[in-house]
Amino acid sequence: MVVISLTDCPPKLRGDISKWLCEINTGVYVGNISVRVRDKLWDRICENIKTGQATMVYSAAGEQRMGFRAHNTNWEPVDFDGIQLMKRPLPGHRETGVQEKITETRIENIHKINRIRAAKQKKLQLDAYVVIDLETTGLSIQQCDIIEMAALRIEQGEIRGSFHQYVRISGKIPEAVRELTGITDEILQEEGKGLKETLNSLLEFMRGDKIVSHNAAFDVGFIQSGCRKAGIKTPGNPCVDTLALARRRVRGAPDYKLSTLVKFLGFEQKELHRAYNDCYLTYRLYEKLKEI
Repeated sequence: MVVISLTDCPPKLRGDISKWLCEINTGVYVGNISVRVRDKLWDRICENIKTGQATMVYSAAGEQRMGFRAHNTNWEPVDFDGIQLMKRPLPGHRETGVQEKITETRIENIHKINRIRAAKQKKLQLDAYVVIDLETTGLSIQQCDIIEMAALRIEQGEIRGSFHQYVRISGKIPEAVRELTGITDEILQEEGKGLKETLNSLLEFMRGDKIVSHNAAFDVGFIQSGCRKAGIKTPGNPCVDTLALARRRVRGAPDYKLSTLVKFLGFEQKELHRAYNDCYLTYRLYEKLKEI
């Protein structure tokens, strides 16, 4: 959600804003737009509003769940140890620019709250997660086979390890899957390993950490089914589905396929429908979604 309030707004700028947001009162605009559109719209406001004032409040990922911006105003957004406050002039001192000071008691209280929040946030940042992606011979978990597995280990937002393996199957890869992925029967025979061996290696790589996947029901479902077929204990890792997360946080995308989101958010294009590349793009997507 974005709310923008303007005074002395030029007609052309007002028309531009109305293309994206709904004017619910004179100079007050409200709506849901992507982060990219929001930032570009704010830049346009700051460039074109000359004598007027502008303020913006928007949804953010911090503890307050909102952020502030101001232009040509006496009130100024400031970041105080991760908490956004509005610094304003003292009554009677607007001309001199003397700003209101926060009392020492309040500062100490805010510091105490921030130390607790920072400790929780640091723990979350240090938690590792593993991005996984599979290529299969079809969509049916019961009837189709895994032909490729890949994973990336992420710690503190950075790639710390990778896993990739082809999986041999008893049948042939369907022609549509060969054309989509570029994986052939010859590749599986020459470079592939058995399902049980590959799953054991993947589970060892995953440890007990959080799994991140785009359309997790598909990937995790195939892993669980494969474990049952191979006589391996199914993993119980917690899981985050970037598909579900994107549906909640990304506005304006034509759909929520990985390929569409990658293009919509302006990521560097990589070969899709290959497990390792899709892992990398899912990792980039997840890190972006945490910021929105």
